[in-house]
Amino acid sequence: MVAGAAAGALVTLFASGCSFSFGGDVVVKKEEVAKQASAGLEKQVGRAPEDVTCEDDLKGKVGESVRCTITDSGKKLGMTATVKSVDGKKVNLDFKVDDNAGAGSGASADPQPSDSAQPSDSTGGGSDTGAAGSVDKAEVARQGKAALAAQVGKQPDAFSCPEDLPAKVGATIRCQLADDGKQYGVTVTAKSVVGGKVNMDFKVDGTPGG
Repeated sequence: MVAGAAAGALVTLFASGCSFSFGGDVVVKKEEVAKQASAGLEKQVGRAPEDVTCEDDLKGKVGESVRCTITDSGKKLGMTATVKSVDGKKVNLDFKVDDNAGAGSGASADPQPSDSAQPSDSTGGGSDTGAAGSVDKAEVARQGKAALAAQVGKQPDAFSCPEDLPAKVGATIRCQLADDGKQYGVTVTAKSVVGGKVNMDFKVDGTPGG
């Protein structure tokens, strides 16, 4: 399923997402998130993967996300599950499979909520470091978008970084985000490095143009 045409299906997986209802508090158990992802994969590519695991339960709140790992044919793909909408106890999830195999799973972005719609400080989740001891710039941008989406309820129009983030505590790079026709500078800092995973903070400039 990870090879050939099926790999392409994985990359574009869940364009429409899926929805389901559950009882109890508005928290989707990680096992349920994995179950829904596996069912969606089976529908998209014809069969379920060997295994889907998610790191944490998912809060039933728009923009919340969790990282998962798909295992199939001896390969692993990272995946992000994001809450797109909540209607009572009905949660609509979107799933985005990483573009590259072997990405594995990192922690979900889980910044503190903000009363303002203006992007500000956000804390991203852990990302696996590459062979060069750094986090790929595309992964930094993905984590930044997820963190901001979780904080303000929607992703920015664009988020890009010109270089990889060194896997060293205190290392920083400058990125750019675009939203509502405005450009903001973003400082990304490696807050901690534990077991090959880098936890990042994202600080958006207070004024556009950075």
